Amino acid sequence: MATLSDKNQDPGSRQPRAKTKTTLAERFGSLGRAYFAFLRMDVCLMAIVNIMALFVNTFIIRAGGSVNHAMVYNMLAFGSQPFFMVLAVLVSRRVSPGFSQRIGFAGYAAFFIFILILGEKAATDFFWIPALLKSFGSGFYYVSYSFEVVEYTTDENRDAAGGIEGTVNAIIALSFPVLSGLLLSAFPQGDFTGYRILFAGLLCVVAAAFFFSLRLEPLHRTFDPADKKSHLGESFKALLGEKIGRFMLAMTFFKGLRAGAMGFFIEVLIFNAIRNETLVGINSTVGKVFAIIGALLYGIIVTPKRRAKSVAFASGAIILVACILFFKLDWIPLMIFSAFNSGFGIFISEPELTLYFTTIETLDSLKGKAGEIHTANEFFLAAGEVLGIGMTLLFNLLFPGSNIASTCAIILLTGSQFFCAYFIGAIQKSLSGNAEAAKTEVQAE
Repeated sequence: MATLSDKNQDPGSRQPRAKTKTTLAERFGSLGRAYFAFLRMDVCLMAIVNIMALFVNTFIIRAGGSVNHAMVYNMLAFGSQPFFMVLAVLVSRRVSPGFSQRIGFAGYAAFFIFILILGEKAATDFFWIPALLKSFGSGFYYVSYSFEVVEYTTDENRDAAGGIEGTVNAIIALSFPVLSGLLLSAFPQGDFTGYRILFAGLLCVVAAAFFFSLRLEPLHRTFDPADKKSHLGESFKALLGEKIGRFMLAMTFFKGLRAGAMGFFIEVLIFNAIRNETLVGINSTVGKVFAIIGALLYGIIVTPKRRAKSVAFASGAIILVACILFFKLDWIPLMIFSAFNSGFGIFISEPELTLYFTTIETLDSLKGKAGEIHTANEFFLAAGEVLGIGMTLLFNLLFPGSNIASTCAIILLTGSQFFCAYFIGAIQKSLSGNAEAAKTEVQAE
């Protein structure tokens, strides 16, 4: 991989080459066949994660009758994932990232098989087992994912790739939630046959993802198969020892505050208000229409220099729209807010994600350790996610059924993203300073 001082130089020359502006067509066109093979597999995970985020929570509420029960399930799932990622790093180094990823698919498969066998008891007496199986599958999958994203994309086309993934993700989610909701609502309350059919279908999607993972191109730039050593200690030291690393961990923590609770809280509020899975599916479909528009605009509008402004603007817009919930916390205003939240969501999440991968790829102390860096980073993300869900749960416990409490929680979690915008700007300023220093050093030589 080229170092910072090697970039923008002609072969055999020490003179820096003038940067040329990359056109929109070039940004999308530079995504090659290896990336699209990776996208095919990741699309399966998008479908699984989308449906799980919507209907595992409704399944828990149906069986246990409590929104708080669903929140505890999510806190356990988010909080345990980093520890499974430590194990995934060891497996990735000793065997391969691909093998680790397929273990993750086995974890997802075990999740669905467990619920298929135990039914509603999996959401009441043994809800902690599905929570751990979910975090096990996610932990093993996303360690390998972190190597693959850096391998198959570059900083120049990563925002374009994010726009494509956001668009594909939204298109998939247009049909899946409504069809799933109609299926679940076709059975009377107390009958979990619909959920068994749904989870059996997702088990088949896991099998497809497993098959596609076997067709991925080997990792060359981001992973050395001869290196069997785990670099977790070095990764923590590198992140905490450098200013950019500390900024990135802080950005990740504040990202988690919103990402954890807001990933399911709105749908849970809607379902709790009307107890109808079809409406939850329709809300998701409407939201994804706005998400498609947002993803398309994101891929066109946002460039590396606009990432901080993207997060700040989207956070402010979502907070303004959330104020309607102070007046009435019913399913109609919730669906209106959900649509705007979905449309602006990618303008918050994608800049944080793309800058994170750019930092891993750019800093010499982090290169070749994507899985370890992602694991270290995940501890800070999980801390934010658990704290965000915990704050939302506390609001609900102190003021049960209060629209003011729920709205304040939403605004507080979204407002935390202004800190993310600050750290994004600080990281990019530091990276730019490093690049200029490297260029000056080359010119001096």
